[in-house]
Amino acid sequence: MKTISTLLVIMVLGSRVLLAQSVTTGIGLNGVPLFNRTLELNATWTKSPDHEFFAQGGYTFPTFSSNGNGFQDFNWEGTTRGAYLRLGARAFFNGSDRFRLFLGFHVTNGYLKQNGKNITILNCFTAPCPALESEGQQEKYVLSAGFSGGVRTSITQRLALEVGTQLNAFVGGKPELMDKDSYIPGYGRKPLQAVATLHYILEGK
Repeated sequence: MKTISTLLVIMVLGSRVLLAQSVTTGIGLNGVPLFNRTLELNATWTKSPDHEFFAQGGYTFPTFSSNGNGFQDFNWEGTTRGAYLRLGARAFFNGSDRFRLFLGFHVTNGYLKQNGKNITILNCFTAPCPALESEGQQEKYVLSAGFSGGVRTSITQRLALEVGTQLNAFVGGKPELMDKDSYIPGYGRKPLQAVATLHYILEGK
C-alpha cells in the first residue's frame, strides 16, 4: 500500500508540472486485459512529439480458478480479484503521425486477493473418505517493472491505435499464489503479453 501511495504522489506532482506547461493530454483503453476480466484505462501527458508520460490503472473482476485435478490429494479453488497502478514514460523514434514507433519503461504495483477453500483428499483403505475443506485466502502486493514497445497509428486527428508488446519482471521475487496459473493484476499470466490500446486525444493538439 505504501508503494501505491508513493506512485500516486509522484503521478500527481508530475502531472501538475506538465499541466503547468503546454501539453497534449489523452485517455485510452487497453483491450487485451478484457480477455482476463480486467478493465485497464490509461492517461497520457505529452510535452513534445518525442516523448510522453503515462499512468495506467486496472481492476480485475472476481474470476474463478482452481489448481486441482483428479490425481492430487490437495488443491485449492476459489476466486481471484485485484487492482493495479502503472506509471511510466515512452519515447517515439519518428515524427510521422501515421506510424510512430515507441519504446517505454514502466513500474507497476498490483494488489491481488484470493478467496476460496483448501480441499484435502484422504486415502482410506476400507471405504471412501469425505474430503476435508478449510478456508484458503490471501492478499498480496506485487511490484514489477518492465519495458514496452510497439507502434502508434493515427485513425483520425484525435483517435489513434497502439499495438505492441509489454515485458514485465517481478521486483523482489514471484509471489506465492493459491493457484500458480492465476492472472496477476498488473503483471498478467506470463512475463510477455500483447498490448492493443485505443487512444483518444483530449486537448493540446
